[in-house]
Amino acid sequence: MKERQLPQSRGLGAAMRSGSPARMPVRPFELKKRGRGRAGMVVLALALIATLGTVALASLCAGELRLTPAEALAALRDGGDTAAALIVRELRLPRLVAAWLAGAGLAVAGALMQAITRNPLADPTLTGVVNGAALAVVAATVLAPAMPAGALPFVALSGGGVAALLAFALAWRARLSPVRLLLAGTTIAALGGAGVVSLMIAAGPQAGPLFFWLAGSLAAVGWQQVGMLAPWIVLGLLAALAGARVLDPLALGDEAAPSIGLDLLRWRLAFGGVAVALSASVVAIAGPVGFVGLCVPHVARLVLGGGYRRTLPVTALLGALLVAAADLVARTVAAPRELPVGF
Repeated sequence: MKERQLPQSRGLGAAMRSGSPARMPVRPFELKKRGRGRAGMVVLALALIATLGTVALASLCAGELRLTPAEALAALRDGGDTAAALIVRELRLPRLVAAWLAGAGLAVAGALMQAITRNPLADPTLTGVVNGAALAVVAATVLAPAMPAGALPFVALSGGGVAALLAFALAWRARLSPVRLLLAGTTIAALGGAGVVSLMIAAGPQAGPLFFWLAGSLAAVGWQQVGMLAPWIVLGLLAALAGARVLDPLALGDEAAPSIGLDLLRWRLAFGGVAVALSASVVAIAGPVGFVGLCVPHVARLVLGGGYRRTLPVTALLGALLVAAADLVARTVAAPRELPVGF
């Protein structure tokens, strides 16, 4: 006698009633469980490092004073007071390091935002963090021009933190529902953008230098700015990598994650704080560079496969590569003029 097959169930409760195995819902941006093997990981990492080194060498060579790769490496190695050594060591190298830090920070912040909201379009821009940080920096520059430069990361962090708290507060009644959180973040981002425009209009000619910064720029970055940015990015990346094992269960959803003992609220707040620190510190130094946090995590998942423990380091490398390459193009494509990095 032919056995009647049970209909396919869609949820955990229906599966228990019907006796069929439960099937977890698959999100469009989640990874396949089977990623690249260890050999593929090694090849990919070597390829990324080689590409990053090539772009770095091109960045050190390009500019008004063009250098050969041998001259650029000699300037790094030997130092001295020659024009080439001063340009490479004091202008181009800190700008390159800042591009690496900014790209890695924004890319990992985007990956964290996409994990905690379970939305493939989430990034620090769409969740209001970038515009909140930009509003705080513009307000400090216009209203308190004597403020020391070292305070800007803290100002940006406070602005991005307030924007994130407002977005979380608006989504609190729905227990930080991903859809509601993203809608709240978009609203906060729009309000922050309107505040920036209002301050720029009120400041008049005084706000002239801010126009270039608002498009994302590394033109005025030196070792001082790198020193302000590096601690935030390094600590944020270490925190994200240390908690990467939680990101995959977090992406299972509001119904499945608590069943394995995961405190959704605590981890969303923790990873949200790390994402705010990463993106706000970048905004303070390089301005609101867009699309890095949105696109790079998807590329890493597409190329690598696997979970967040595998993709977060590659996401950081790809973000550093993207911003360094964008800065190189911005410096050379319209030389001697320079375009913003986020143009």
